Amino acid sequence: MEIEGINSPLFEQFLKEKKKKIENPEDFTEVLKEFVQWVDAQQKKAKAVREAVLRGEDIPLHQMVIEFEKASLALNLLIEVRNRLLEGFQDLMRMQV
Repeated sequence: MEIEGINSPLFEQFLKEKKKKIENPEDFTEVLKEFVQWVDAQQKKAKAVREAVLRGEDIPLHQMVIEFEKASLALNLLIEVRNRLLEGFQDLMRMQV
């Protein structure tokens, strides 16, 4: 059974920003932790932009839409990572010893 990597431009961008490479299991754990924090930061940034727009601040519409889409894509990617991890765990549990 071959395990495929996560091929997502957003995840690749995250790794480049953090200057990370996954070479061993400890690296994966650390990168996953940082990725969850990054997704949370994206969500908070989108929320801050939304609140600023509601307060009537001068924020361009395109910037608001871009921030919302970045937050949405980051969350969807996190959900896909979770699904992949669960699928891998379920495959391990189905293996007979």
